[in-house]
Amino acid sequence: MNSDWMAMLFCLQLTAMGHATLAMIVIGNEILSGRTREANAWLVARRMFERGCKLGEIAVIPDQREAIVSTLRRLSPQFEAVITSGGIGPTHDDITMSCVAEAFGVKLVEHPETLERMMAYYGGERLNPGRRRMARLPEGAEPIVCGKTLAPGARLGNVYVLAGVPDIFASQLEVILPEFGGRPFHRIELEVKLPESRYAAALSSLQERFQDVEIGSYPGRCGPSPCGKICLSSQDRHSLEQAADLVRRMLEELEPFTPEGSSQGD
Repeated sequence: MNSDWMAMLFCLQLTAMGHATLAMIVIGNEILSGRTREANAWLVARRMFERGCKLGEIAVIPDQREAIVSTLRRLSPQFEAVITSGGIGPTHDDITMSCVAEAFGVKLVEHPETLERMMAYYGGERLNPGRRRMARLPEGAEPIVCGKTLAPGARLGNVYVLAGVPDIFASQLEVILPEFGGRPFHRIELEVKLPESRYAAALSSLQERFQDVEIGSYPGRCGPSPCGKICLSSQDRHSLEQAADLVRRMLEELEPFTPEGSSQGD
């Protein structure tokens, strides 16, 4: 393959890549009060890992205008993309769309195509003010339309505004996923039956050696019968497998753990 074709292929690969970094904003008093167990951030983390987009921060904030606007303005410049979850329904506390508009300095307006779809589906009588409210998007935003609801999410700049209801959120997320990543992460998990202190120094040395592999140690149980996992992840499968082999060898060389009356095991 000549150099021109190689350069063209490289350009095509770059074009095919989507956002490489991401932050997420989870919006809702129900999350912060413990009324609702949050599921959308976990889904984003899992799906973006598979896509090869690095989720760098998850902010959980209340349904308060100042909190939403300030968090958007903080995260949008720091990451290639921001996904929000929650606050785009028909009630008074659904203020995310207007907050996104404020953060970007644009108006909140009815989106003609969305309103037309709602009119066709509901008719004039059933299109009540609450439903019509969900046709409002920040001016210049692109609607994110999924199969679960007529009410769209929206994309404005690098911010993707999605619903909070988990099945709707998941459906909207699938619509936008092609715009993220492109080179998936891979993960290897190794079972450990040793206290972390036994391998902490060796693991630190391996992390310094393999800068393109993220290595984490996660104890499952301490005390006289410790257990846990060492998790390695990378977009470079070859480096990942090399690092994992060395971790396995390191663990095999350590003597079996004998607590000798210890109750801590760490």
